[in-house]
Amino acid sequence: MIIAWIIQFYKTVIQKDKNINPYFLILYVIGVIFLVIGNFLANDTFTGLLNLISAILPLLIFIAVLRN
Repeated sequence: MIIAWIIQFYKTVIQKDKNINPYFLILYVIGVIFLVIGNFLANDTFTGLLNLISAILPLLIFIAVLRN
């Protein structure tokens, strides 16, 4: 997830691009999926479900970005 934030930071602050980078969204979703897997392996279902929700929302944004 840190790589995703670095890419978005670079595009936003250095390049002055205010658009959401699709690579950021994908890398963020992948990172959160790893957190979800870790949560479920540790039997932390509640946090796993919350992380799953936080993975679905950027995935929906990614789909919307691709459609435009």
